[in-house]
Amino acid sequence: MKLKTKLATAMASLLLTAGALNTTAFAGAVDDAIAAAKKAQKEAAALGFEWRDMGKMIKKAEALAKEGKTKKAIKIANTVAAEIEPIRKQAELAKTAGPHF
Repeated sequence: MKLKTKLATAMASLLLTAGALNTTAFAGAVDDAIAAAKKAQKEAAALGFEWRDMGKMIKKAEALAKEGKTKKAIKIANTVAAEIEPIRKQAELAKTAGPHF
């Protein structure tokens, strides 16, 4: 993962396990996690390998964040952000794919 994605994921994970959290810090973590997910989606689209449910999952995370379900929203957004690694591998493998006679 890229450094920003790793940092956003680490920050969100730390906030989730911290226990006593104030709402504004959590709101910032949700925003960061969703931003990282959107960045991963944009990169995946640029590589030509955006996975089917990435957009749906981001919309769900945004909806959950608006409802105040920040833990679930961060978890979903982090899942999307983490998908960029296998997508990068898929794109790299696709460069050499094809029949080799």
